Amino acid sequence: MSIKDLLDMALRNLLKRKLRTFLTILGVVIGTTSIVVMVSIGLGMNQTFANQLSEWGSLQVIDVYSQNSNMYWGGNDEESTFEGEAPKLDDAAIAEFKLMDSVEAVSPVVDMYLKMQFDKYVADASIRGIEPAAMEALGFKVEQGRYLNGEDGKAIVLGADVMFYDPKLSWEMVYSTEPPEVYPLDETVEVSYDWNLGTRDADKSIKSTKFEVVGITPSGGMDGWSVYMPIAEAKKIQEAQLEWQEEMWGSSSSSSQKDKEYDRVMVKVDNMDDVRVIQQSIKDMGFRASSLTDQLDAMNETTKMLRVVLGAIGAISLVVAAIGITNTMVMAIYERTREIGIMKVIGASLRDIKLLFLTEAAFIGFGGGILGALFSLIMSKIINYFAMSQGGGGFSSYIPVWLYVGSIGFATVIGILSGYLPAQRAMKLSALSAIKTE
Repeated sequence: MSIKDLLDMALRNLLKRKLRTFLTILGVVIGTTSIVVMVSIGLGMNQTFANQLSEWGSLQVIDVYSQNSNMYWGGNDEESTFEGEAPKLDDAAIAEFKLMDSVEAVSPVVDMYLKMQFDKYVADASIRGIEPAAMEALGFKVEQGRYLNGEDGKAIVLGADVMFYDPKLSWEMVYSTEPPEVYPLDETVEVSYDWNLGTRDADKSIKSTKFEVVGITPSGGMDGWSVYMPIAEAKKIQEAQLEWQEEMWGSSSSSSQKDKEYDRVMVKVDNMDDVRVIQQSIKDMGFRASSLTDQLDAMNETTKMLRVVLGAIGAISLVVAAIGITNTMVMAIYERTREIGIMKVIGASLRDIKLLFLTEAAFIGFGGGILGALFSLIMSKIINYFAMSQGGGGFSSYIPVWLYVGSIGFATVIGILSGYLPAQRAMKLSALSAIKTE
């Protein structure tokens, strides 16, 4: 029997019993829709977590700290295999990071908290000194203006959430009144470590540094509250501040500054799949390292059991559909016993009879899989619509292409497996007994 004849006969047999075929396929549709939607909710939670974390920075950026850094927040380093004296997080270490495979950009970071002034208003700003040429590669976002580049000197990118206020007002007035509308893009602002900047008590011995605002970050996340400047300029301000502190109070520069070490270095990996590998390699070098993927893994681990339960619920529906397919095929054998006997008498092989019933079962699984995938798409749209109307809430549905294809293939396989035992039964029927059956 040719493949064409096999397919043609299988379709005709299914269409002879339209209602039974429809109800059996409906069971597969419900089962496929259930498992796809349930799995998609689990995938949607993962994607929501990733989107929420990406608002706080790039998932492909690794923050590296020295062993003695008090800025490290990434927990323990039990997986590190490094033994010996802690290495220095200096220019030599940065050069070594740049030579790693999959590393796209590396930048040391100088973090400070300084005062800014624009016109008659001031702001308390979290300053980040970075390599200007690496700003875009490191995943920082600019909504207006442009990124810092390698040619920039006294230029900054200002966070949209940095709040300017009138220094003449009391703190109660500052927080109880609407902040002034300040738009310093392409304008000049002054940056200083003098906390009385902009008031009559300003220290005239402290010279502020003027910067041009070349870009503004989007609101929200860490980017919105930070100010970015070239690291060379940040170092100058930091050194001047340390010298001033030493003159004023006799405090000396930290040992890391004297040894030209950095408190933090940012490493951008060009492939998300390589972040964990590079992070572990950095730990093995003796540094502490953390990334937002650590938090993503923790969130995914927390919801792992929920995703398993959701998938199991969907799988149960498909198992019930498989029982329906088996029942349909068994009933078909009882009804077509005489037909099977005639096929054997006229020369149909046992293999052809087996393939015929398996093909019919495969058609039921395949048809139900396609319709189930389409219905799951509709259900996913409905879930996401209500999720958006409720403000997101971390509950959404996400169906990648592989899940669509996999669901159709899985439903087809379930159909074939469900038809296997009935097909074996059809093969074992005696030809003479089958012909005598009314």
